Amino acid sequence: MTAPRPSPATRADAAFEAASLWHARLREPDADAQTHAAFQGWLADDPTHFEAYEQAERLWASMGGAPGGWRDEAAISALVESAGPRRRLGPGIVAGLLLCLSLAGAEWMRRGGLENLRADYIAAVGEQRTIRLDDGSVVELNTDTALAVDLDPAQRRVRLFRGEAFFQVVPDPQRPFVVSTGEGEVRVTGTSFNVRLREDVTEVSLLQGAVSLAAAARPEASLRLSPGEEGSLTSSGLGEVRPFEAETATAWRRGQMVFFRAPLGALIEELNRYQRGRILILSERVRALPVTGVFDTRDPASVIDMIEATLGVSSLRLTNALIVLR
Repeated sequence: MTAPRPSPATRADAAFEAASLWHARLREPDADAQTHAAFQGWLADDPTHFEAYEQAERLWASMGGAPGGWRDEAAISALVESAGPRRRLGPGIVAGLLLCLSLAGAEWMRRGGLENLRADYIAAVGEQRTIRLDDGSVVELNTDTALAVDLDPAQRRVRLFRGEAFFQVVPDPQRPFVVSTGEGEVRVTGTSFNVRLREDVTEVSLLQGAVSLAAAARPEASLRLSPGEEGSLTSSGLGEVRPFEAETATAWRRGQMVFFRAPLGALIEELNRYQRGRILILSERVRALPVTGVFDTRDPASVIDMIEATLGVSSLRLTNALIVLR
């Protein structure tokens, strides 16, 4: 009797699990030329193997690992044109996903450890808190934020290590208020403004008063903002000034996220800030789907339900801490 042929979903699941194992094997120090040759042979066996390996690399990168399990560029390039259509992920990929998680998990969970040791105030993931400084100024910390405070007779300084904070500064011309990040400084006397760190960029949105920005890369240059303007500090200098919507930029203070015709990937990236688990999108088509709406940062599950209902996207919950959108 002829054995039943595996369904496309089953084949895709098996390919992804194998790709995850290859990705892990090729990162090991003892991966030799024979291992590399075997990997090339596996890639050549089936055009879908290329797609599966690319998915494994995207998962690794999205969890914070550096992409680049070994790859033979010539071999992979030769397979690009013959790679089959993208397969839907099935429950059988759990083992492969968890393997990638085990590889990247240590680094992912370690993020922020050193910053927390240096911080005076911390808002945990999913937490928002308000602190009142000794000078009467108020600082609201958004999710996953860490900062240190140093108030002395000549200057008031806050060092923002991670995350986002809204400042309401009590005026004191004799004691400038400075918010410093890795990219530079924000100097004020009395004002209300929002500061957010994104990778190597510090975004500053001014609601009231006036602030000046000075980049660490070019300390001789400065940028002055007026209410309703937003500027940025980068590793290379000062960014452009642009207008912003205060209700959108500070929606997090109301427990909300506001998006207008934004890609789904941007919404999920923002939502991931507010929960300890992780939501992943492995499909570029799904990542690019446009979304518009006001979303509750305090109820990520309701956001996923809304996405499924309005965009025709399905979710696969692999663990309590990992969801894949497809």
